[in-house]
Amino acid sequence: MIQRTMLWVVLCALLSGCASLQIEDFANRKPAFVPQVYFNGPMTAYGLIKDRRGKVVSRFKGRLIGRWDEHGVGTLDELFVYENGDTQKRVWTFRPTGTNTFVGTAGDIVGEAPMVVMGNTLMIDYTMRIPRGKGTVDVDVRDWLHLQEDGVILNHSQMKKFGVRVGELVITIIKDFPPLTNMP
Repeated sequence: MIQRTMLWVVLCALLSGCASLQIEDFANRKPAFVPQVYFNGPMTAYGLIKDRRGKVVSRFKGRLIGRWDEHGVGTLDELFVYENGDTQKRVWTFRPTGTNTFVGTAGDIVGEAPMVVMGNTLMIDYTMRIPRGKGTVDVDVRDWLHLQEDGVILNHSQMKKFGVRVGELVITIIKDFPPLTNMP
């Protein structure tokens, strides 16, 4: 009986590992996510942070401005304002490394962040250095950004420390449209 139970535990663990999200799952999804197009110009983000138990611990709003140079290098300026009034600024730089692959860097990101785009989805892995008390803590993050038909991005991220989930981030990003001019 104990052996059968252990076998089921091991089997479930193996199957749950196989069921994780893979970027290839989105290869043929539409609309095509082209970072150079979507992350060009102003955007607004609305998000929340959950702790490891799924409890919402913070909400925020963000202003993002993206641009790309003639060499295909992108910059994404982010300014987040949290419900308690705290602000956070991050400036990402994305350098192309191949077809639909990039490397991202930012001031609070440890090392480089590999980014892959397939179909309607962008995935980026990175380690974020977060202020905590008088020091910092490094948290591993995997961001999944899914472009929807109406141009909205749904972003969900898992934050892990030593391979254990410590939080989750959920963001909706909306491309700002230019103001209407020449209204009748």
